[in-house]
Amino acid sequence: MNRGLATAAVALVLLPLVAGCSGLQGKASPSPSGPAPVPAGTHTTMSFQPATTYTVGTGWVNPIDSPDYFNLALATDSNNGIHLFHNPQALSQDAACPAAPQAGVGATAADLVAWIRSLPGLNVSLPIMVTVGGLPATQMDVSIHSTWTRTCSFANGLPTVPLFFRSSVNLGWWVAGDEKLRLYLLDVPGQGTVVVDLDSFAGDGFGDLLTSGAPVVKSLSFAVK
Repeated sequence: MNRGLATAAVALVLLPLVAGCSGLQGKASPSPSGPAPVPAGTHTTMSFQPATTYTVGTGWVNPIDSPDYFNLALATDSNNGIHLFHNPQALSQDAACPAAPQAGVGATAADLVAWIRSLPGLNVSLPIMVTVGGLPATQMDVSIHSTWTRTCSFANGLPTVPLFFRSSVNLGWWVAGDEKLRLYLLDVPGQGTVVVDLDSFAGDGFGDLLTSGAPVVKSLSFAVK
């Protein structure tokens, strides 16, 4: 069975390297102690590339640090957190919701911005040019359009829009239900594309997440080649 990290309003599915049944599971059961807290201060990702330095206060945990996906979550509410993707691909828009790339979409930040803005199932704010880690980035807020009804078999009937795919870690990222995201998309010299996602899976914590997550995003620094 696929391992899923999800709530009723989001589908992040980390798929196994071998064939298995697919679908959205309930929120992944944490270990008895849960992810270890990240001490307040400045840290650098252990596995995620490009190596990324970030500064946090108290109240954050780091459930995942892999070469292509990094996650910081609020210790008091794992439904709200910061997600970094390295070189994500556009996820297939086929109605069957396969974990596969969407053909014909480029890999640069500009390519992904244009593609996300074209998706009929999403509300996307006007892009804003900002700076993240000293590099130019595009900022957009994203949520499901109120008229969108298409769903995936694993989403318990919630309206769902496929977003990102990463074959190297078999990662699929679907937006669903009341989920709200603030995306920062940028090209890191010599390192490819990075997407920073402030994501409130249930949507109701989005404002608080922006308040707590904005300083972390502001602190980001990426190793360049």
